[in-house]
Amino acid sequence: MITAQETALLISIAQAGLDGGNWPPMLCALAQHMQADHAQFLTPSLAWDQNGCIPQSVFDHLSGLRLGRVYSGEELSDRAPALGGDASDQRAIGLRMPQGVGWMLVKRRRGEFRAIDSATLDALAPHLEQAIKTAAQIASLSQRAGQAEGLARRIGVGRVTFDARGQPQPCDPVAADLLAQLAKTPTLPRDMSRVALVRLQPDLDLLCQRGPEGMITGILRSSRQPLPTPEDLAEALTLTLSEARMVRVLAQGASLKEAAQRLGLTSETARYYSKQIFAKTGLRGQTDLMRRIWTSALVLG
Repeated sequence: MITAQETALLISIAQAGLDGGNWPPMLCALAQHMQADHAQFLTPSLAWDQNGCIPQSVFDHLSGLRLGRVYSGEELSDRAPALGGDASDQRAIGLRMPQGVGWMLVKRRRGEFRAIDSATLDALAPHLEQAIKTAAQIASLSQRAGQAEGLARRIGVGRVTFDARGQPQPCDPVAADLLAQLAKTPTLPRDMSRVALVRLQPDLDLLCQRGPEGMITGILRSSRQPLPTPEDLAEALTLTLSEARMVRVLAQGASLKEAAQRLGLTSETARYYSKQIFAKTGLRGQTDLMRRIWTSALVLG
């Protein structure tokens, strides 16, 4: 029969995984359950105890020990001398991780661990490995979500739904930021049928769409997105840095005369750069240049 303390420990293990690898609370519960003074979770790159991250100092000394087997303090001292040398008793078990190996160590300064403690650590190993796997999956999902948000922020796109009053409610951080910039909260057009495009600001549009079941969603799109640096443009388009600076200004809609003024160039130099740009890129005119820049993956870099 599982005791309340064992149930609490299993919950803390599962929660550590769901929290993406918040190991200190779980280590506190493990140390309390085993009446240990100290508990550590070691990986090849990071290590934790009950208080947070700690220096990873003994992981390499555990190399060569079998995984899934509970080692006593005496065995650890014999096989990995760096782990011994004091009056404490220890238990350690190697855990399989998605990318490598982890070790759970518990230490007791006074007295010795009981046989049941080793059995408990052995029984917890599958739950610990599952928590580690869950944490890795959540970390991967979090990373991908962050990348998706970064891309959405780069192109200035956010999604909204609408409440009963017809006001947009953000579905993501980008939409929340774009709505926060408005002086007045917009509402759905009263005469909207299937689709409507609403200009909220000179550089911010809201596209409203009614789905087959009547639900209305919206897409916010900002045109205030920065272009790549001249250095990136020069490398991507095989231009000189001076030509890339000219490309950047022309892509923002400036005329050749305006571009020359912004860059401090003479009209003759600006025309020369312009001819070089179109000759090297094979583009025909400023409209073609703007289309090439703004519709390519360059704006995402």
